[in-house]
Amino acid sequence: MPSDKSVIVAAVNQVLSEIPLPGTPSSIVKSGVIQRVIVHEGEVTVVVQFPAGLTTQQGSISEQIEDRVRTIEGVEKVTLLHRSETPAPTADPAAGAPGVEGSAVGAKDIPGVQNVIAVASGKGGVGKSTVAVNLALALAARGLKTGLLDADVYGPSTPKMLGTEDQKPRATEKDTILPIEVHGIKTMSIGYLLEDDSPVIWRGPMVTGLLRQFLFQVEWGQLDYLILDLPPGTGDAQLTLVQSIVLTGGVIVTTPQDVALLDVQRGIQMFQRTSVPILGVIENMSGFECASCGQITEIFRGGGGEAAAKRYQVPFLGKIPLEPSIALSGDGGTPMMKTHPDGALGSVMTSACDQIVEQVSAQ
Repeated sequence: MPSDKSVIVAAVNQVLSEIPLPGTPSSIVKSGVIQRVIVHEGEVTVVVQFPAGLTTQQGSISEQIEDRVRTIEGVEKVTLLHRSETPAPTADPAAGAPGVEGSAVGAKDIPGVQNVIAVASGKGGVGKSTVAVNLALALAARGLKTGLLDADVYGPSTPKMLGTEDQKPRATEKDTILPIEVHGIKTMSIGYLLEDDSPVIWRGPMVTGLLRQFLFQVEWGQLDYLILDLPPGTGDAQLTLVQSIVLTGGVIVTTPQDVALLDVQRGIQMFQRTSVPILGVIENMSGFECASCGQITEIFRGGGGEAAAKRYQVPFLGKIPLEPSIALSGDGGTPMMKTHPDGALGSVMTSACDQIVEQVSAQ
């Protein structure tokens, strides 16, 4: 049986397809005005982008969208987010649209990059970077051109995990940056620009400026996927970052404890506030499997990641067990997807990769 969420999404698409775009023979759906429809617990968020020449009718069309969607059974609230084709010259990207928290106004595409997947966590220490690195490698193993941007400027770990700590990115004559290529992926991190053990003491605007450089001034080339390893947490820095680019979707990494529900909730709310589809939840450190007897011991009580995914009606992408070799491979500079692709972590990441690619293809 389809979920209430899927029924509402189908109903929203149906009523929106009946609204014509003035001056054209097609509807606002077929003409591309409707960018995204997001449904969560009775609240429908519709992201729209009107053609540049359509000005006087925007208000009327917006009213029709709200009025028609509001009549659908199960819809309690309707929110419209307006996306502009180019950001206003004087706008503060961190502020969003006036009166609309976390709107997608000012978001840009990265030239040559087809899909950007943000990997986030409600707090640090849950293995988010391990997931991001191995997810990128799983996509590359599928034959997809993949990049990885380590956006955790305060604790960059990608260079160590990939064994590229001694490498330095080179600048081009066009003042762009050439990414480091390793294990079949392109990667960039502030860690490549720091001296060993150098502390990063920057204010928010400096961090945001650097990350935008990494997004738009790195020679990413033609990529099928760029994995964005977000800083831990869901504060202003993370919101500003995900507002700067058009994201294909977000993945949330958590742990099994019951308190993980709160962390997943924060991650879900962050992506919802920025109109980013949630591709799923991955639960890390889900249990320890004894190498000798094969018995699985639950180190943390709960199953919070899977329970949270079910509660918020988002896909559950899998459980990664506690395994000493995962930490050893990260410290040694060769991720598990390269050394043991058929192992416990590799199997979960391959499955998660397949589910993500399937969802993106469906979009």
